[in-house]
Amino acid sequence: MDFLAAYDAIPQSDAARRVALLRQHMKTGGPAMLRELRTERPVFATPVGVFVTRMPDVVEVLSTPDVFTVGVYGPVLEEALHGPFMLARDGADLHWHDRAHAQLMLPAEDFLPVRRLTARLADDALDRAIATARAAGRTTFDYVQEFAAPVAARVAREYLGFTDVPEEALHSLSQRVQRAVFVNQDRDPEAHAAGVAAGKELHDLVAGVIRRRAAAASSPGADDVPDDVLGRMLRTVLPPGTGRPLDEERVNHQLVGYLIGFQQNAAQCAATALKELATRPEELARAERLAAEDDDTAPFDGYVWEALRFHPFVPSTPRLCVREHVLAAGTPRETRLTPGTVVHAHMASAMFDETVVEEPYAFRPDRTPVHNMVLGHGAHACVGKYPARAIVPEMVRRVLLRPGVRPLPGAERALDHAGTPYPQHYTVTAGAGAPS
Repeated sequence: MDFLAAYDAIPQSDAARRVALLRQHMKTGGPAMLRELRTERPVFATPVGVFVTRMPDVVEVLSTPDVFTVGVYGPVLEEALHGPFMLARDGADLHWHDRAHAQLMLPAEDFLPVRRLTARLADDALDRAIATARAAGRTTFDYVQEFAAPVAARVAREYLGFTDVPEEALHSLSQRVQRAVFVNQDRDPEAHAAGVAAGKELHDLVAGVIRRRAAAASSPGADDVPDDVLGRMLRTVLPPGTGRPLDEERVNHQLVGYLIGFQQNAAQCAATALKELATRPEELARAERLAAEDDDTAPFDGYVWEALRFHPFVPSTPRLCVREHVLAAGTPRETRLTPGTVVHAHMASAMFDETVVEEPYAFRPDRTPVHNMVLGHGAHACVGKYPARAIVPEMVRRVLLRPGVRPLPGAERALDHAGTPYPQHYTVTAGAGAPS
């Protein structure tokens, strides 16, 4: 039975059963369900909000922050961060000021140096994982735990400036915060409390880092202070009249916010991109050949971003409708939305919208970036998109440069979430040593 037929067969008064069926299909057959919705009911009202599945409508929701706000998760995020952050706000009072500042701290000019940093850290992690496996008499290692998660954390330490914060703390604490804010849809009090506590621990750890770095910057030999994102923030003086002063608390909220948006997402992308390529042997072979091209990495990067189109780390994002709005006006799916409506903008569905995207189910690494929403869209698109475009493809590229380091044959799809929302384990073969 198709999803909509089964859903409509449940009485409208039985909201609990309808929601249970919806979540079951999202978990076990999400792409098929979204395809059905795009065709039959592209703006789909449910007890937990309105699902928006066509690309023009998703773009409309994400590009209209004065109507569709981040009020669904914004207050929870700020509670977890113990202060304001741009991702939790809309409008000029904080969001655009902090976003402009963040873009200066995370500029396009960072692409090449961050790529080189990622290559160095990734090669070192691979050397360690292979050596550890061989010393233990193993022929495999855990790609997530021994490569993706630690590399992401080490990049955060060196690039963002989380100096002397243990990498395991960066990974585990950021995961608890992200889970409480973006995954805990039912606002389970235990998960919420764990996220708030993790955010407080991160805040206090970073406060110590900021104090030590600020003291070092004012002492003799200050020229040796690392030129990382935190260092830039501490050296920055904003002109008068540009919002809140850039004091230590604001720097803390920004830096921890960057981590929350980076750590889990980078580790997950490195895992899911490799998995998607490994399940397509011909595409994997082409990507392997392109990985060896040092002069121009753009063709290789296209394979990674196309792989992630099939498995985006953020498949949908919720928005709160704060005033009456007609969505998709003038089309057969025109829908009037009232204030208080939660709207789920399904980017994973939009990227497969047959009415916009040519051959959406074909693997095409040369697609126009307009049809790839992996890094978001609109007012809250990924503010760290420039370093992200360096880090994620390079993590995958360093793996493909290693002969014999590949997902376990026959288990290419066996990405294990271990009962969590995030990939936890992925077995790969421990092939040759350092690249030539």
